[in-house]
Amino acid sequence: MFVEAVRLLLNIPLAARSEDFGQALRDIGLTVGNRPELLDLVASAAERLDTVRRETRSRSDLGEIAARALTRTLSSSMGDTLPSLFGATPDDVQAVARRMSWSKGISGFTREFFGSLVSGTLSYWLDRTLAVQIGEGRRFPSATARNAFDSELDRFSSEATRIIQEFSSGWYGKTLHGKGGFGTGDAATFGAVALKKTVSELRARGAKDV
Repeated sequence: MFVEAVRLLLNIPLAARSEDFGQALRDIGLTVGNRPELLDLVASAAERLDTVRRETRSRSDLGEIAARALTRTLSSSMGDTLPSLFGATPDDVQAVARRMSWSKGISGFTREFFGSLVSGTLSYWLDRTLAVQIGEGRRFPSATARNAFDSELDRFSSEATRIIQEFSSGWYGKTLHGKGGFGTGDAATFGAVALKKTVSELRARGAKDV
């Protein structure tokens, strides 16, 4: 499901370049109408990932976290750019998505996804321990302190994925020029390289803190 989340991440902005945004989204497996709004897009992406999970009968922690990261990234990256969430028109949604298909847009879009993926992964493991560390005499004296830690974790994850922003636009443009789109194999390649670069960055940062 991780690879499918990456495939959608790469193809949704590209679909927005089409004159028929709705059909272009349906062509990549999303069930939407002819003029989708942001909530339609987010819901259809979640539905597509659920379908892949059922069809492949595979469930993994990484896949589940990637699914949440994709819907979160679509909601935040596009939602924060729209005139207003509930006042935005389908044309506004397509225009914002289209901007993400160009160099600067795809750099930020992919970085936010992998930042959310790293943050979600770290939280998945830390929550098991930190949930019982709130209270007097413990790691976090209050829920406010724990929330501050979570915010810092998000910031750390974003910084650790800066390297994604540096290489994604070049890879995106080169692959698009050569193949005209992004298949499952391309998504697997991009996802693997992005994860490798991110893990290397996390290790380097960990070594500096020792």
